[in-house]
Amino acid sequence: MEAGQSSPQTFTSIDENELFWQRLVEEDQAAEAQARTGAVAESESPAAKAAGEEELTFEEAVADLSAAVTAMPRLREMYLKLLEFCQVRRSLEEAEREIEGYPEFPHGAQPPYRLIRTMVDHGGLEWIELSEDGTVVTPEDKAGLTDDEADDLVAGFAVLTTVVGEQVREDLAPERRLESLFEEQPHRTEAYLDVMDFCRTPRAYQEVCDLLQGRDVLSLARNADGQLLQPSFFVDMLERSGGLVWKGGWKVTKQGEALLSCMVKASA
Repeated sequence: MEAGQSSPQTFTSIDENELFWQRLVEEDQAAEAQARTGAVAESESPAAKAAGEEELTFEEAVADLSAAVTAMPRLREMYLKLLEFCQVRRSLEEAEREIEGYPEFPHGAQPPYRLIRTMVDHGGLEWIELSEDGTVVTPEDKAGLTDDEADDLVAGFAVLTTVVGEQVREDLAPERRLESLFEEQPHRTEAYLDVMDFCRTPRAYQEVCDLLQGRDVLSLARNADGQLLQPSFFVDMLERSGGLVWKGGWKVTKQGEALLSCMVKASA
């Protein structure tokens, strides 16, 4: 092969990845359209109360943040990773750099600051103002100051996961989502585990197809439209549940690998 020429396998991997993220974008657009259509019906929802600055109960705050985290599939895992990363107070710059390193980030179509502010606006992160020496600027520090004087006190910002953010992070943790997937579809669990184990090394979609080819789980099962299941179903469900991520190929997540190891030990 001549220098600078990509292999067919490379093109295949890129196409598979782009199609996957394109589908997530389409789902996001559909979700946004549905949200606009149901705006009137949602006027008494936790999100509406939050927008109106009414105090939410803890349960309402968790529901509001959960809805924000899961509203757009292509952003979901980044939000959850951010909530985990900020369990320790992080500077705004640290949080932005962390997001830029996520494998999902190139497909998110959102700058890191916007993702952070979304979590702040929905109560998942606390927004902390810092003085020049790194101490927290409190409302008491600003009392009696003009707006300009108050602004001069602030030299930087930090974020910290709130109790609501921690609850949502736990509720939507990949381990929990994967366990729920296996409980809901026990007849497919073996195939899911095989795909995760196979993807300890990044794999192209065609390799996953070859792994599942000829299995009863494909030939005997049908989707909601009555069509035979395709290997893409297993990749999609594992990605949605936090078990697979695209890293130059489909690869098991660290949480998925840990759960896989525990299940293998338990069955030994």
